[in-house]
Amino acid sequence: MKKICMIGNGIHARQNIIPSMRELNIGIDAIASEYLDNQKEFDGIKCYSDYKEMLEKEQPNIVLVCKTAENQYRIAKDCLDFGIEKLFVEKPMGMNSIEAKELQELANSKNCQVMVGFMKKFSPCYLKMKEIMNSSEFGKIKQFNAEFYITSGRAGWNNEIFLKKGGIHFVNLLVWLFGEVEEVKSFSNSIDNNVSLTSIIKFKNGVVGNINFVGLSSWKGKREQITITGENGYVYNDGVRSVHYHLDQNITRGNRWQTLDEEEITIKPYLTSASGGVQDLYLHGYIGEIKSFIEENTYDEDNVDTMELIDTILNSL
Repeated sequence: MKKICMIGNGIHARQNIIPSMRELNIGIDAIASEYLDNQKEFDGIKCYSDYKEMLEKEQPNIVLVCKTAENQYRIAKDCLDFGIEKLFVEKPMGMNSIEAKELQELANSKNCQVMVGFMKKFSPCYLKMKEIMNSSEFGKIKQFNAEFYITSGRAGWNNEIFLKKGGIHFVNLLVWLFGEVEEVKSFSNSIDNNVSLTSIIKFKNGVVGNINFVGLSSWKGKREQITITGENGYVYNDGVRSVHYHLDQNITRGNRWQTLDEEEITIKPYLTSASGGVQDLYLHGYIGEIKSFIEENTYDEDNVDTMELIDTILNSL
């Protein structure tokens, strides 16, 4: 049986990663965090305050890293140098494309399977969007419009930090959906940690569109949305809870406005009063990403492409 260890026990680890593993009946043999000093157990899991000590004593096959963004490059490098088989690292794995490439090359040299925590592409909502937009009925993809709005207030969250810690998920989605980027133009109306940033992006496959990043007190909640237009249809999402799409029915008779010919289909999850909080782990993609990490043998190479696109957006301002 493979031994699994975790580095980090912050809010994200406690609320999303550990519960997802438990939902999948995946055990954690030990967890390391400086906040667990002098503790023998955390939530029933054996504890260490030093992750290097944990690696040496536990000799894990699989490690999950869930630390602050600035520390993950160093910790991921230590794990790769240690020689583990599989490594999961929360986004970002490296604070720029140079660090991301270095870790990718090191992982390849160590024959270590690595996944970066871009959970949205495991969300049923975005998986369905990709299925629809890649269908023959949808036609050639032409354009997109994307929005990611959250509240401001985090100290130091300027354009760069906002993109690398918050908006990075949507940057990764664009790479996952549309592939390689050809050209980027960006405009900013940001002041300190009040972020207002728009990028116009052209992909090598011809797809064009814009993405708006907003981190302002106006948005106490969160808004995320992508609309994708093809030659024969469109598809858009309402967060991670519904997908709406329309495919042209190619009806040629006149006065179509007199009939009920046009059809927009809405797909939603089946939620009941007994769904529980675990429903969010499924809908946001956390359970899907952990399941894929444990069961599949793939390297998450779009991490480098994601960091390169972020660097390009920032350099285009």
